[in-house]
Amino acid sequence: MKKNLLALAVAGAFVAPAAMADNSNVNVYGIAHVAVDFTKNGDIVGTSGVNTHKISSNQSRIGFKGSEDLGGGLKAIFQVERSVEIDAGSLSTARNTFAGVAGDAWGSLTLGINDTPYKSATRGLDVFADQFADNRNLMGGVAVKNATAGFDQRFNNTARYDSPDMSGFKAGVSYSAGAENNTNSALNVKGKAWSLGGTYATGPFFGTLAYQKNTFGSTSSITNFPALGAACAAQLCDEKAWKLGAGYKVDQFAVNGVYEKTSDNLGNAAGGMGHKAYYLAGTFNATANDAIKLAYTKAGKLQDGNAADTGAKQWSIGVDHNLSKRTAVYALYTKLDNDAAASYNLGTVSTGAVTAQGAGADPSAFSLGLRHSF
Repeated sequence: MKKNLLALAVAGAFVAPAAMADNSNVNVYGIAHVAVDFTKNGDIVGTSGVNTHKISSNQSRIGFKGSEDLGGGLKAIFQVERSVEIDAGSLSTARNTFAGVAGDAWGSLTLGINDTPYKSATRGLDVFADQFADNRNLMGGVAVKNATAGFDQRFNNTARYDSPDMSGFKAGVSYSAGAENNTNSALNVKGKAWSLGGTYATGPFFGTLAYQKNTFGSTSSITNFPALGAACAAQLCDEKAWKLGAGYKVDQFAVNGVYEKTSDNLGNAAGGMGHKAYYLAGTFNATANDAIKLAYTKAGKLQDGNAADTGAKQWSIGVDHNLSKRTAVYALYTKLDNDAAASYNLGTVSTGAVTAQGAGADPSAFSLGLRHSF
């Protein structure tokens, strides 16, 4: 009841009172996720790392969503979502924001800003998702080289289709268009991305397979999708990734794993990012409200011609305690060990992210956090 009243009050700030009845189905939702972090940017040869402490906001958000019944099993749907930096008290970037149509028999089609199916496929397998020890510190392609778009992304200019649940199987496909800007590229290629993924859940088992291809042009209007300019003026530049994930969950424990392989034709000079990575994690439910978590992530060396010692690994351990169905507190420790020529960063999904001191550094963090859903 309180949530519906809040939704109506927020809606009233944006629409005329006469339209209130048409917006009474709007729901307000979100996550308030904050942590106290004690971090170190890692030692390198001859230089000790720097210790810091900070208050961080970890993927906190607020959103509004709703639907209207159109009859015949069809409904119009919408969602507007923004990131909230609780530590700074400000709204920041747009999150999944779209409008579309949905039907129980055929699924949903949305247009706007959305996660790629590639990203969605394995987010539920990360036991430290949206925390300092998130496996996207080393996986998903985003953290590898800044010159590339990466794959665990939320792109704008996106059309996404999601199938209905078919006896445990679901599929999704998205296309992100970067043709809003003109280009004088010799190949006249605009940036674009295709992504698809499928999941299957039955009993305690969950499995998923996903694929994505990002094509670069000399310009692009896709968020987080760079224009590589001259590097792609004379050739078709792209990057590809596929991954396989699985999980097994029963009352007292769960085990998860993900394998990922990325490749590209950018070459060392343009910032090639191809590599292999894998993730293993386990959760032990000591009580109905307490869980112990362990995770290991490994990124192999890059495919570049000078790729020696460009891998990294991350160890994480944590304890969760549920105060209620919507509120939990946790403690975790994580350490990322870069190879001699690698410089992956830690806490990349947090406002308190730690930039590794340099190649070969081993950044680490201890976090005490609170997560509340509403």
